[in-house]
Amino acid sequence: MKQYYMGINLGHERSAAIVKDGEIVVAIEQERLDRQKYSVGFTLQAPGVPSKIQIPNESIRYCLDSCGITLTELKYIVSNMPGQDFAPDIVKNAFPQEIARRVVPIKSHHLAHAYSAFWPSGFEEALVLVVDAMGTTTTDHRTESYTLYEGRGQTLNVLHSEAVASHLAGLSTLGFIYEYITRKAGFVTQVGNNNTITHPEAGKLMGLAHFGTQQPHWHRWIRPIENTYSFDISAYDIFLEVAALEKSYDTGVGKPYLRPYLVDLAYKVQQEIEQALLYLVSLAIRQTGLRKLCIAGGVGLNSVANYKLLKHLNLEDIFIFPASGDSGIAAGCALWAYHTLGEGLERPKLKRANLGQPYSQEQLSNAFKQFDSSIEIEELSPIEMQARSAQKLAEGHIIARFEGGSEYGPRALGQRSIMVDPTFSKMRDVLNARVKFREAFRPFAPVIPVENVNQVFDLEVGAPFMLVVPPSKRDTKSNCQR
Repeated sequence: MKQYYMGINLGHERSAAIVKDGEIVVAIEQERLDRQKYSVGFTLQAPGVPSKIQIPNESIRYCLDSCGITLTELKYIVSNMPGQDFAPDIVKNAFPQEIARRVVPIKSHHLAHAYSAFWPSGFEEALVLVVDAMGTTTTDHRTESYTLYEGRGQTLNVLHSEAVASHLAGLSTLGFIYEYITRKAGFVTQVGNNNTITHPEAGKLMGLAHFGTQQPHWHRWIRPIENTYSFDISAYDIFLEVAALEKSYDTGVGKPYLRPYLVDLAYKVQQEIEQALLYLVSLAIRQTGLRKLCIAGGVGLNSVANYKLLKHLNLEDIFIFPASGDSGIAAGCALWAYHTLGEGLERPKLKRANLGQPYSQEQLSNAFKQFDSSIEIEELSPIEMQARSAQKLAEGHIIARFEGGSEYGPRALGQRSIMVDPTFSKMRDVLNARVKFREAFRPFAPVIPVENVNQVFDLEVGAPFMLVVPPSKRDTKSNCQR
């Protein structure tokens, strides 16, 4: 008899996932179903109160329907949120007693991330690095910042877990330091209709950092303590330096990210995070001899830093879970339940991120009917579609691609993607200004056959989930523009 294990994330980016036989068979973020970006689940009566967050009912139903099962057929349900973990109690209260008995807590937010990174990596042995803004907050008021694990076979052992005083976490965890500058640059999304709840968009800061430069009088914020896995981080010094820069250079005119001192701060914090991660992983390599690396946690979405780890440390391979941020907690919880509670040992490799449910032809036809008056529909065979797409791309047209189940995580990887011909030199500007309506400096990722990747990029391994950013080769740049 097949056993199903459900994981539920109740932090920001609420989500649900189901694991069977060690494989993530379906996973979905709530935002893809309710169209509320980040979909944090706060109620109108209790905005910003974690203990009152709503469970992602649509995601849960979506996953059950995809597997053709009901709640009663789930072996265990494991839920989690960062900070004080209210998730198990919230989920128990949402279900009848028969189902509530199957709800089990996981002891650590970072452990859930670690399972999402290592279990489906395909690596028999690897280092596992979990870095985010906030992990679990313990009863002694300490909050997880980053954790290193040693993964071997079916076991994950902690090499080091770094926790900081909870009241200083906002400027003491690696993820929160990055988020602090992200917010200063104005890169936030308002969540729902409540003006008091915003979500930082750190990926924008990563893109902006490329345009900044080193300044001569900066103080280092994240200083390694030699031969340990710890850093000397002074929250007060970070706050003071940024406040001094604001007082000296902030004119208050125009968008924050266009002010030179903030562009340089983006560069600074990106460099600091890269150096910190390089230090942690290099020390772990020396102590364990392991040269494969798995990454999860929100900082794992920093694809520029991920490439630096791969290249500068001469790693044999790297695996970053596609839903590396908190939406991936659902998958990590389900995998942990399968292994720890169900005593499962199978570890199938994750080869795709399209973990959503594919839609039937009938469902697609019904959706098209809603727009009969505004669109023209023509059915093509796969070969005809490829030929038409290639022709239109070569002519400079923009194509929206919808195929199969949706991606799990923030990257568009072909299932819900916008495609253009990158040889048109102004195409990035057109997409940013007319389609995406976003900042002009934001980049796009290319699609390259895996067997040709090292012809275009300085990269010897595949990057199927768009989570490493290698430099392109010079001759490629000069020969591909028109």
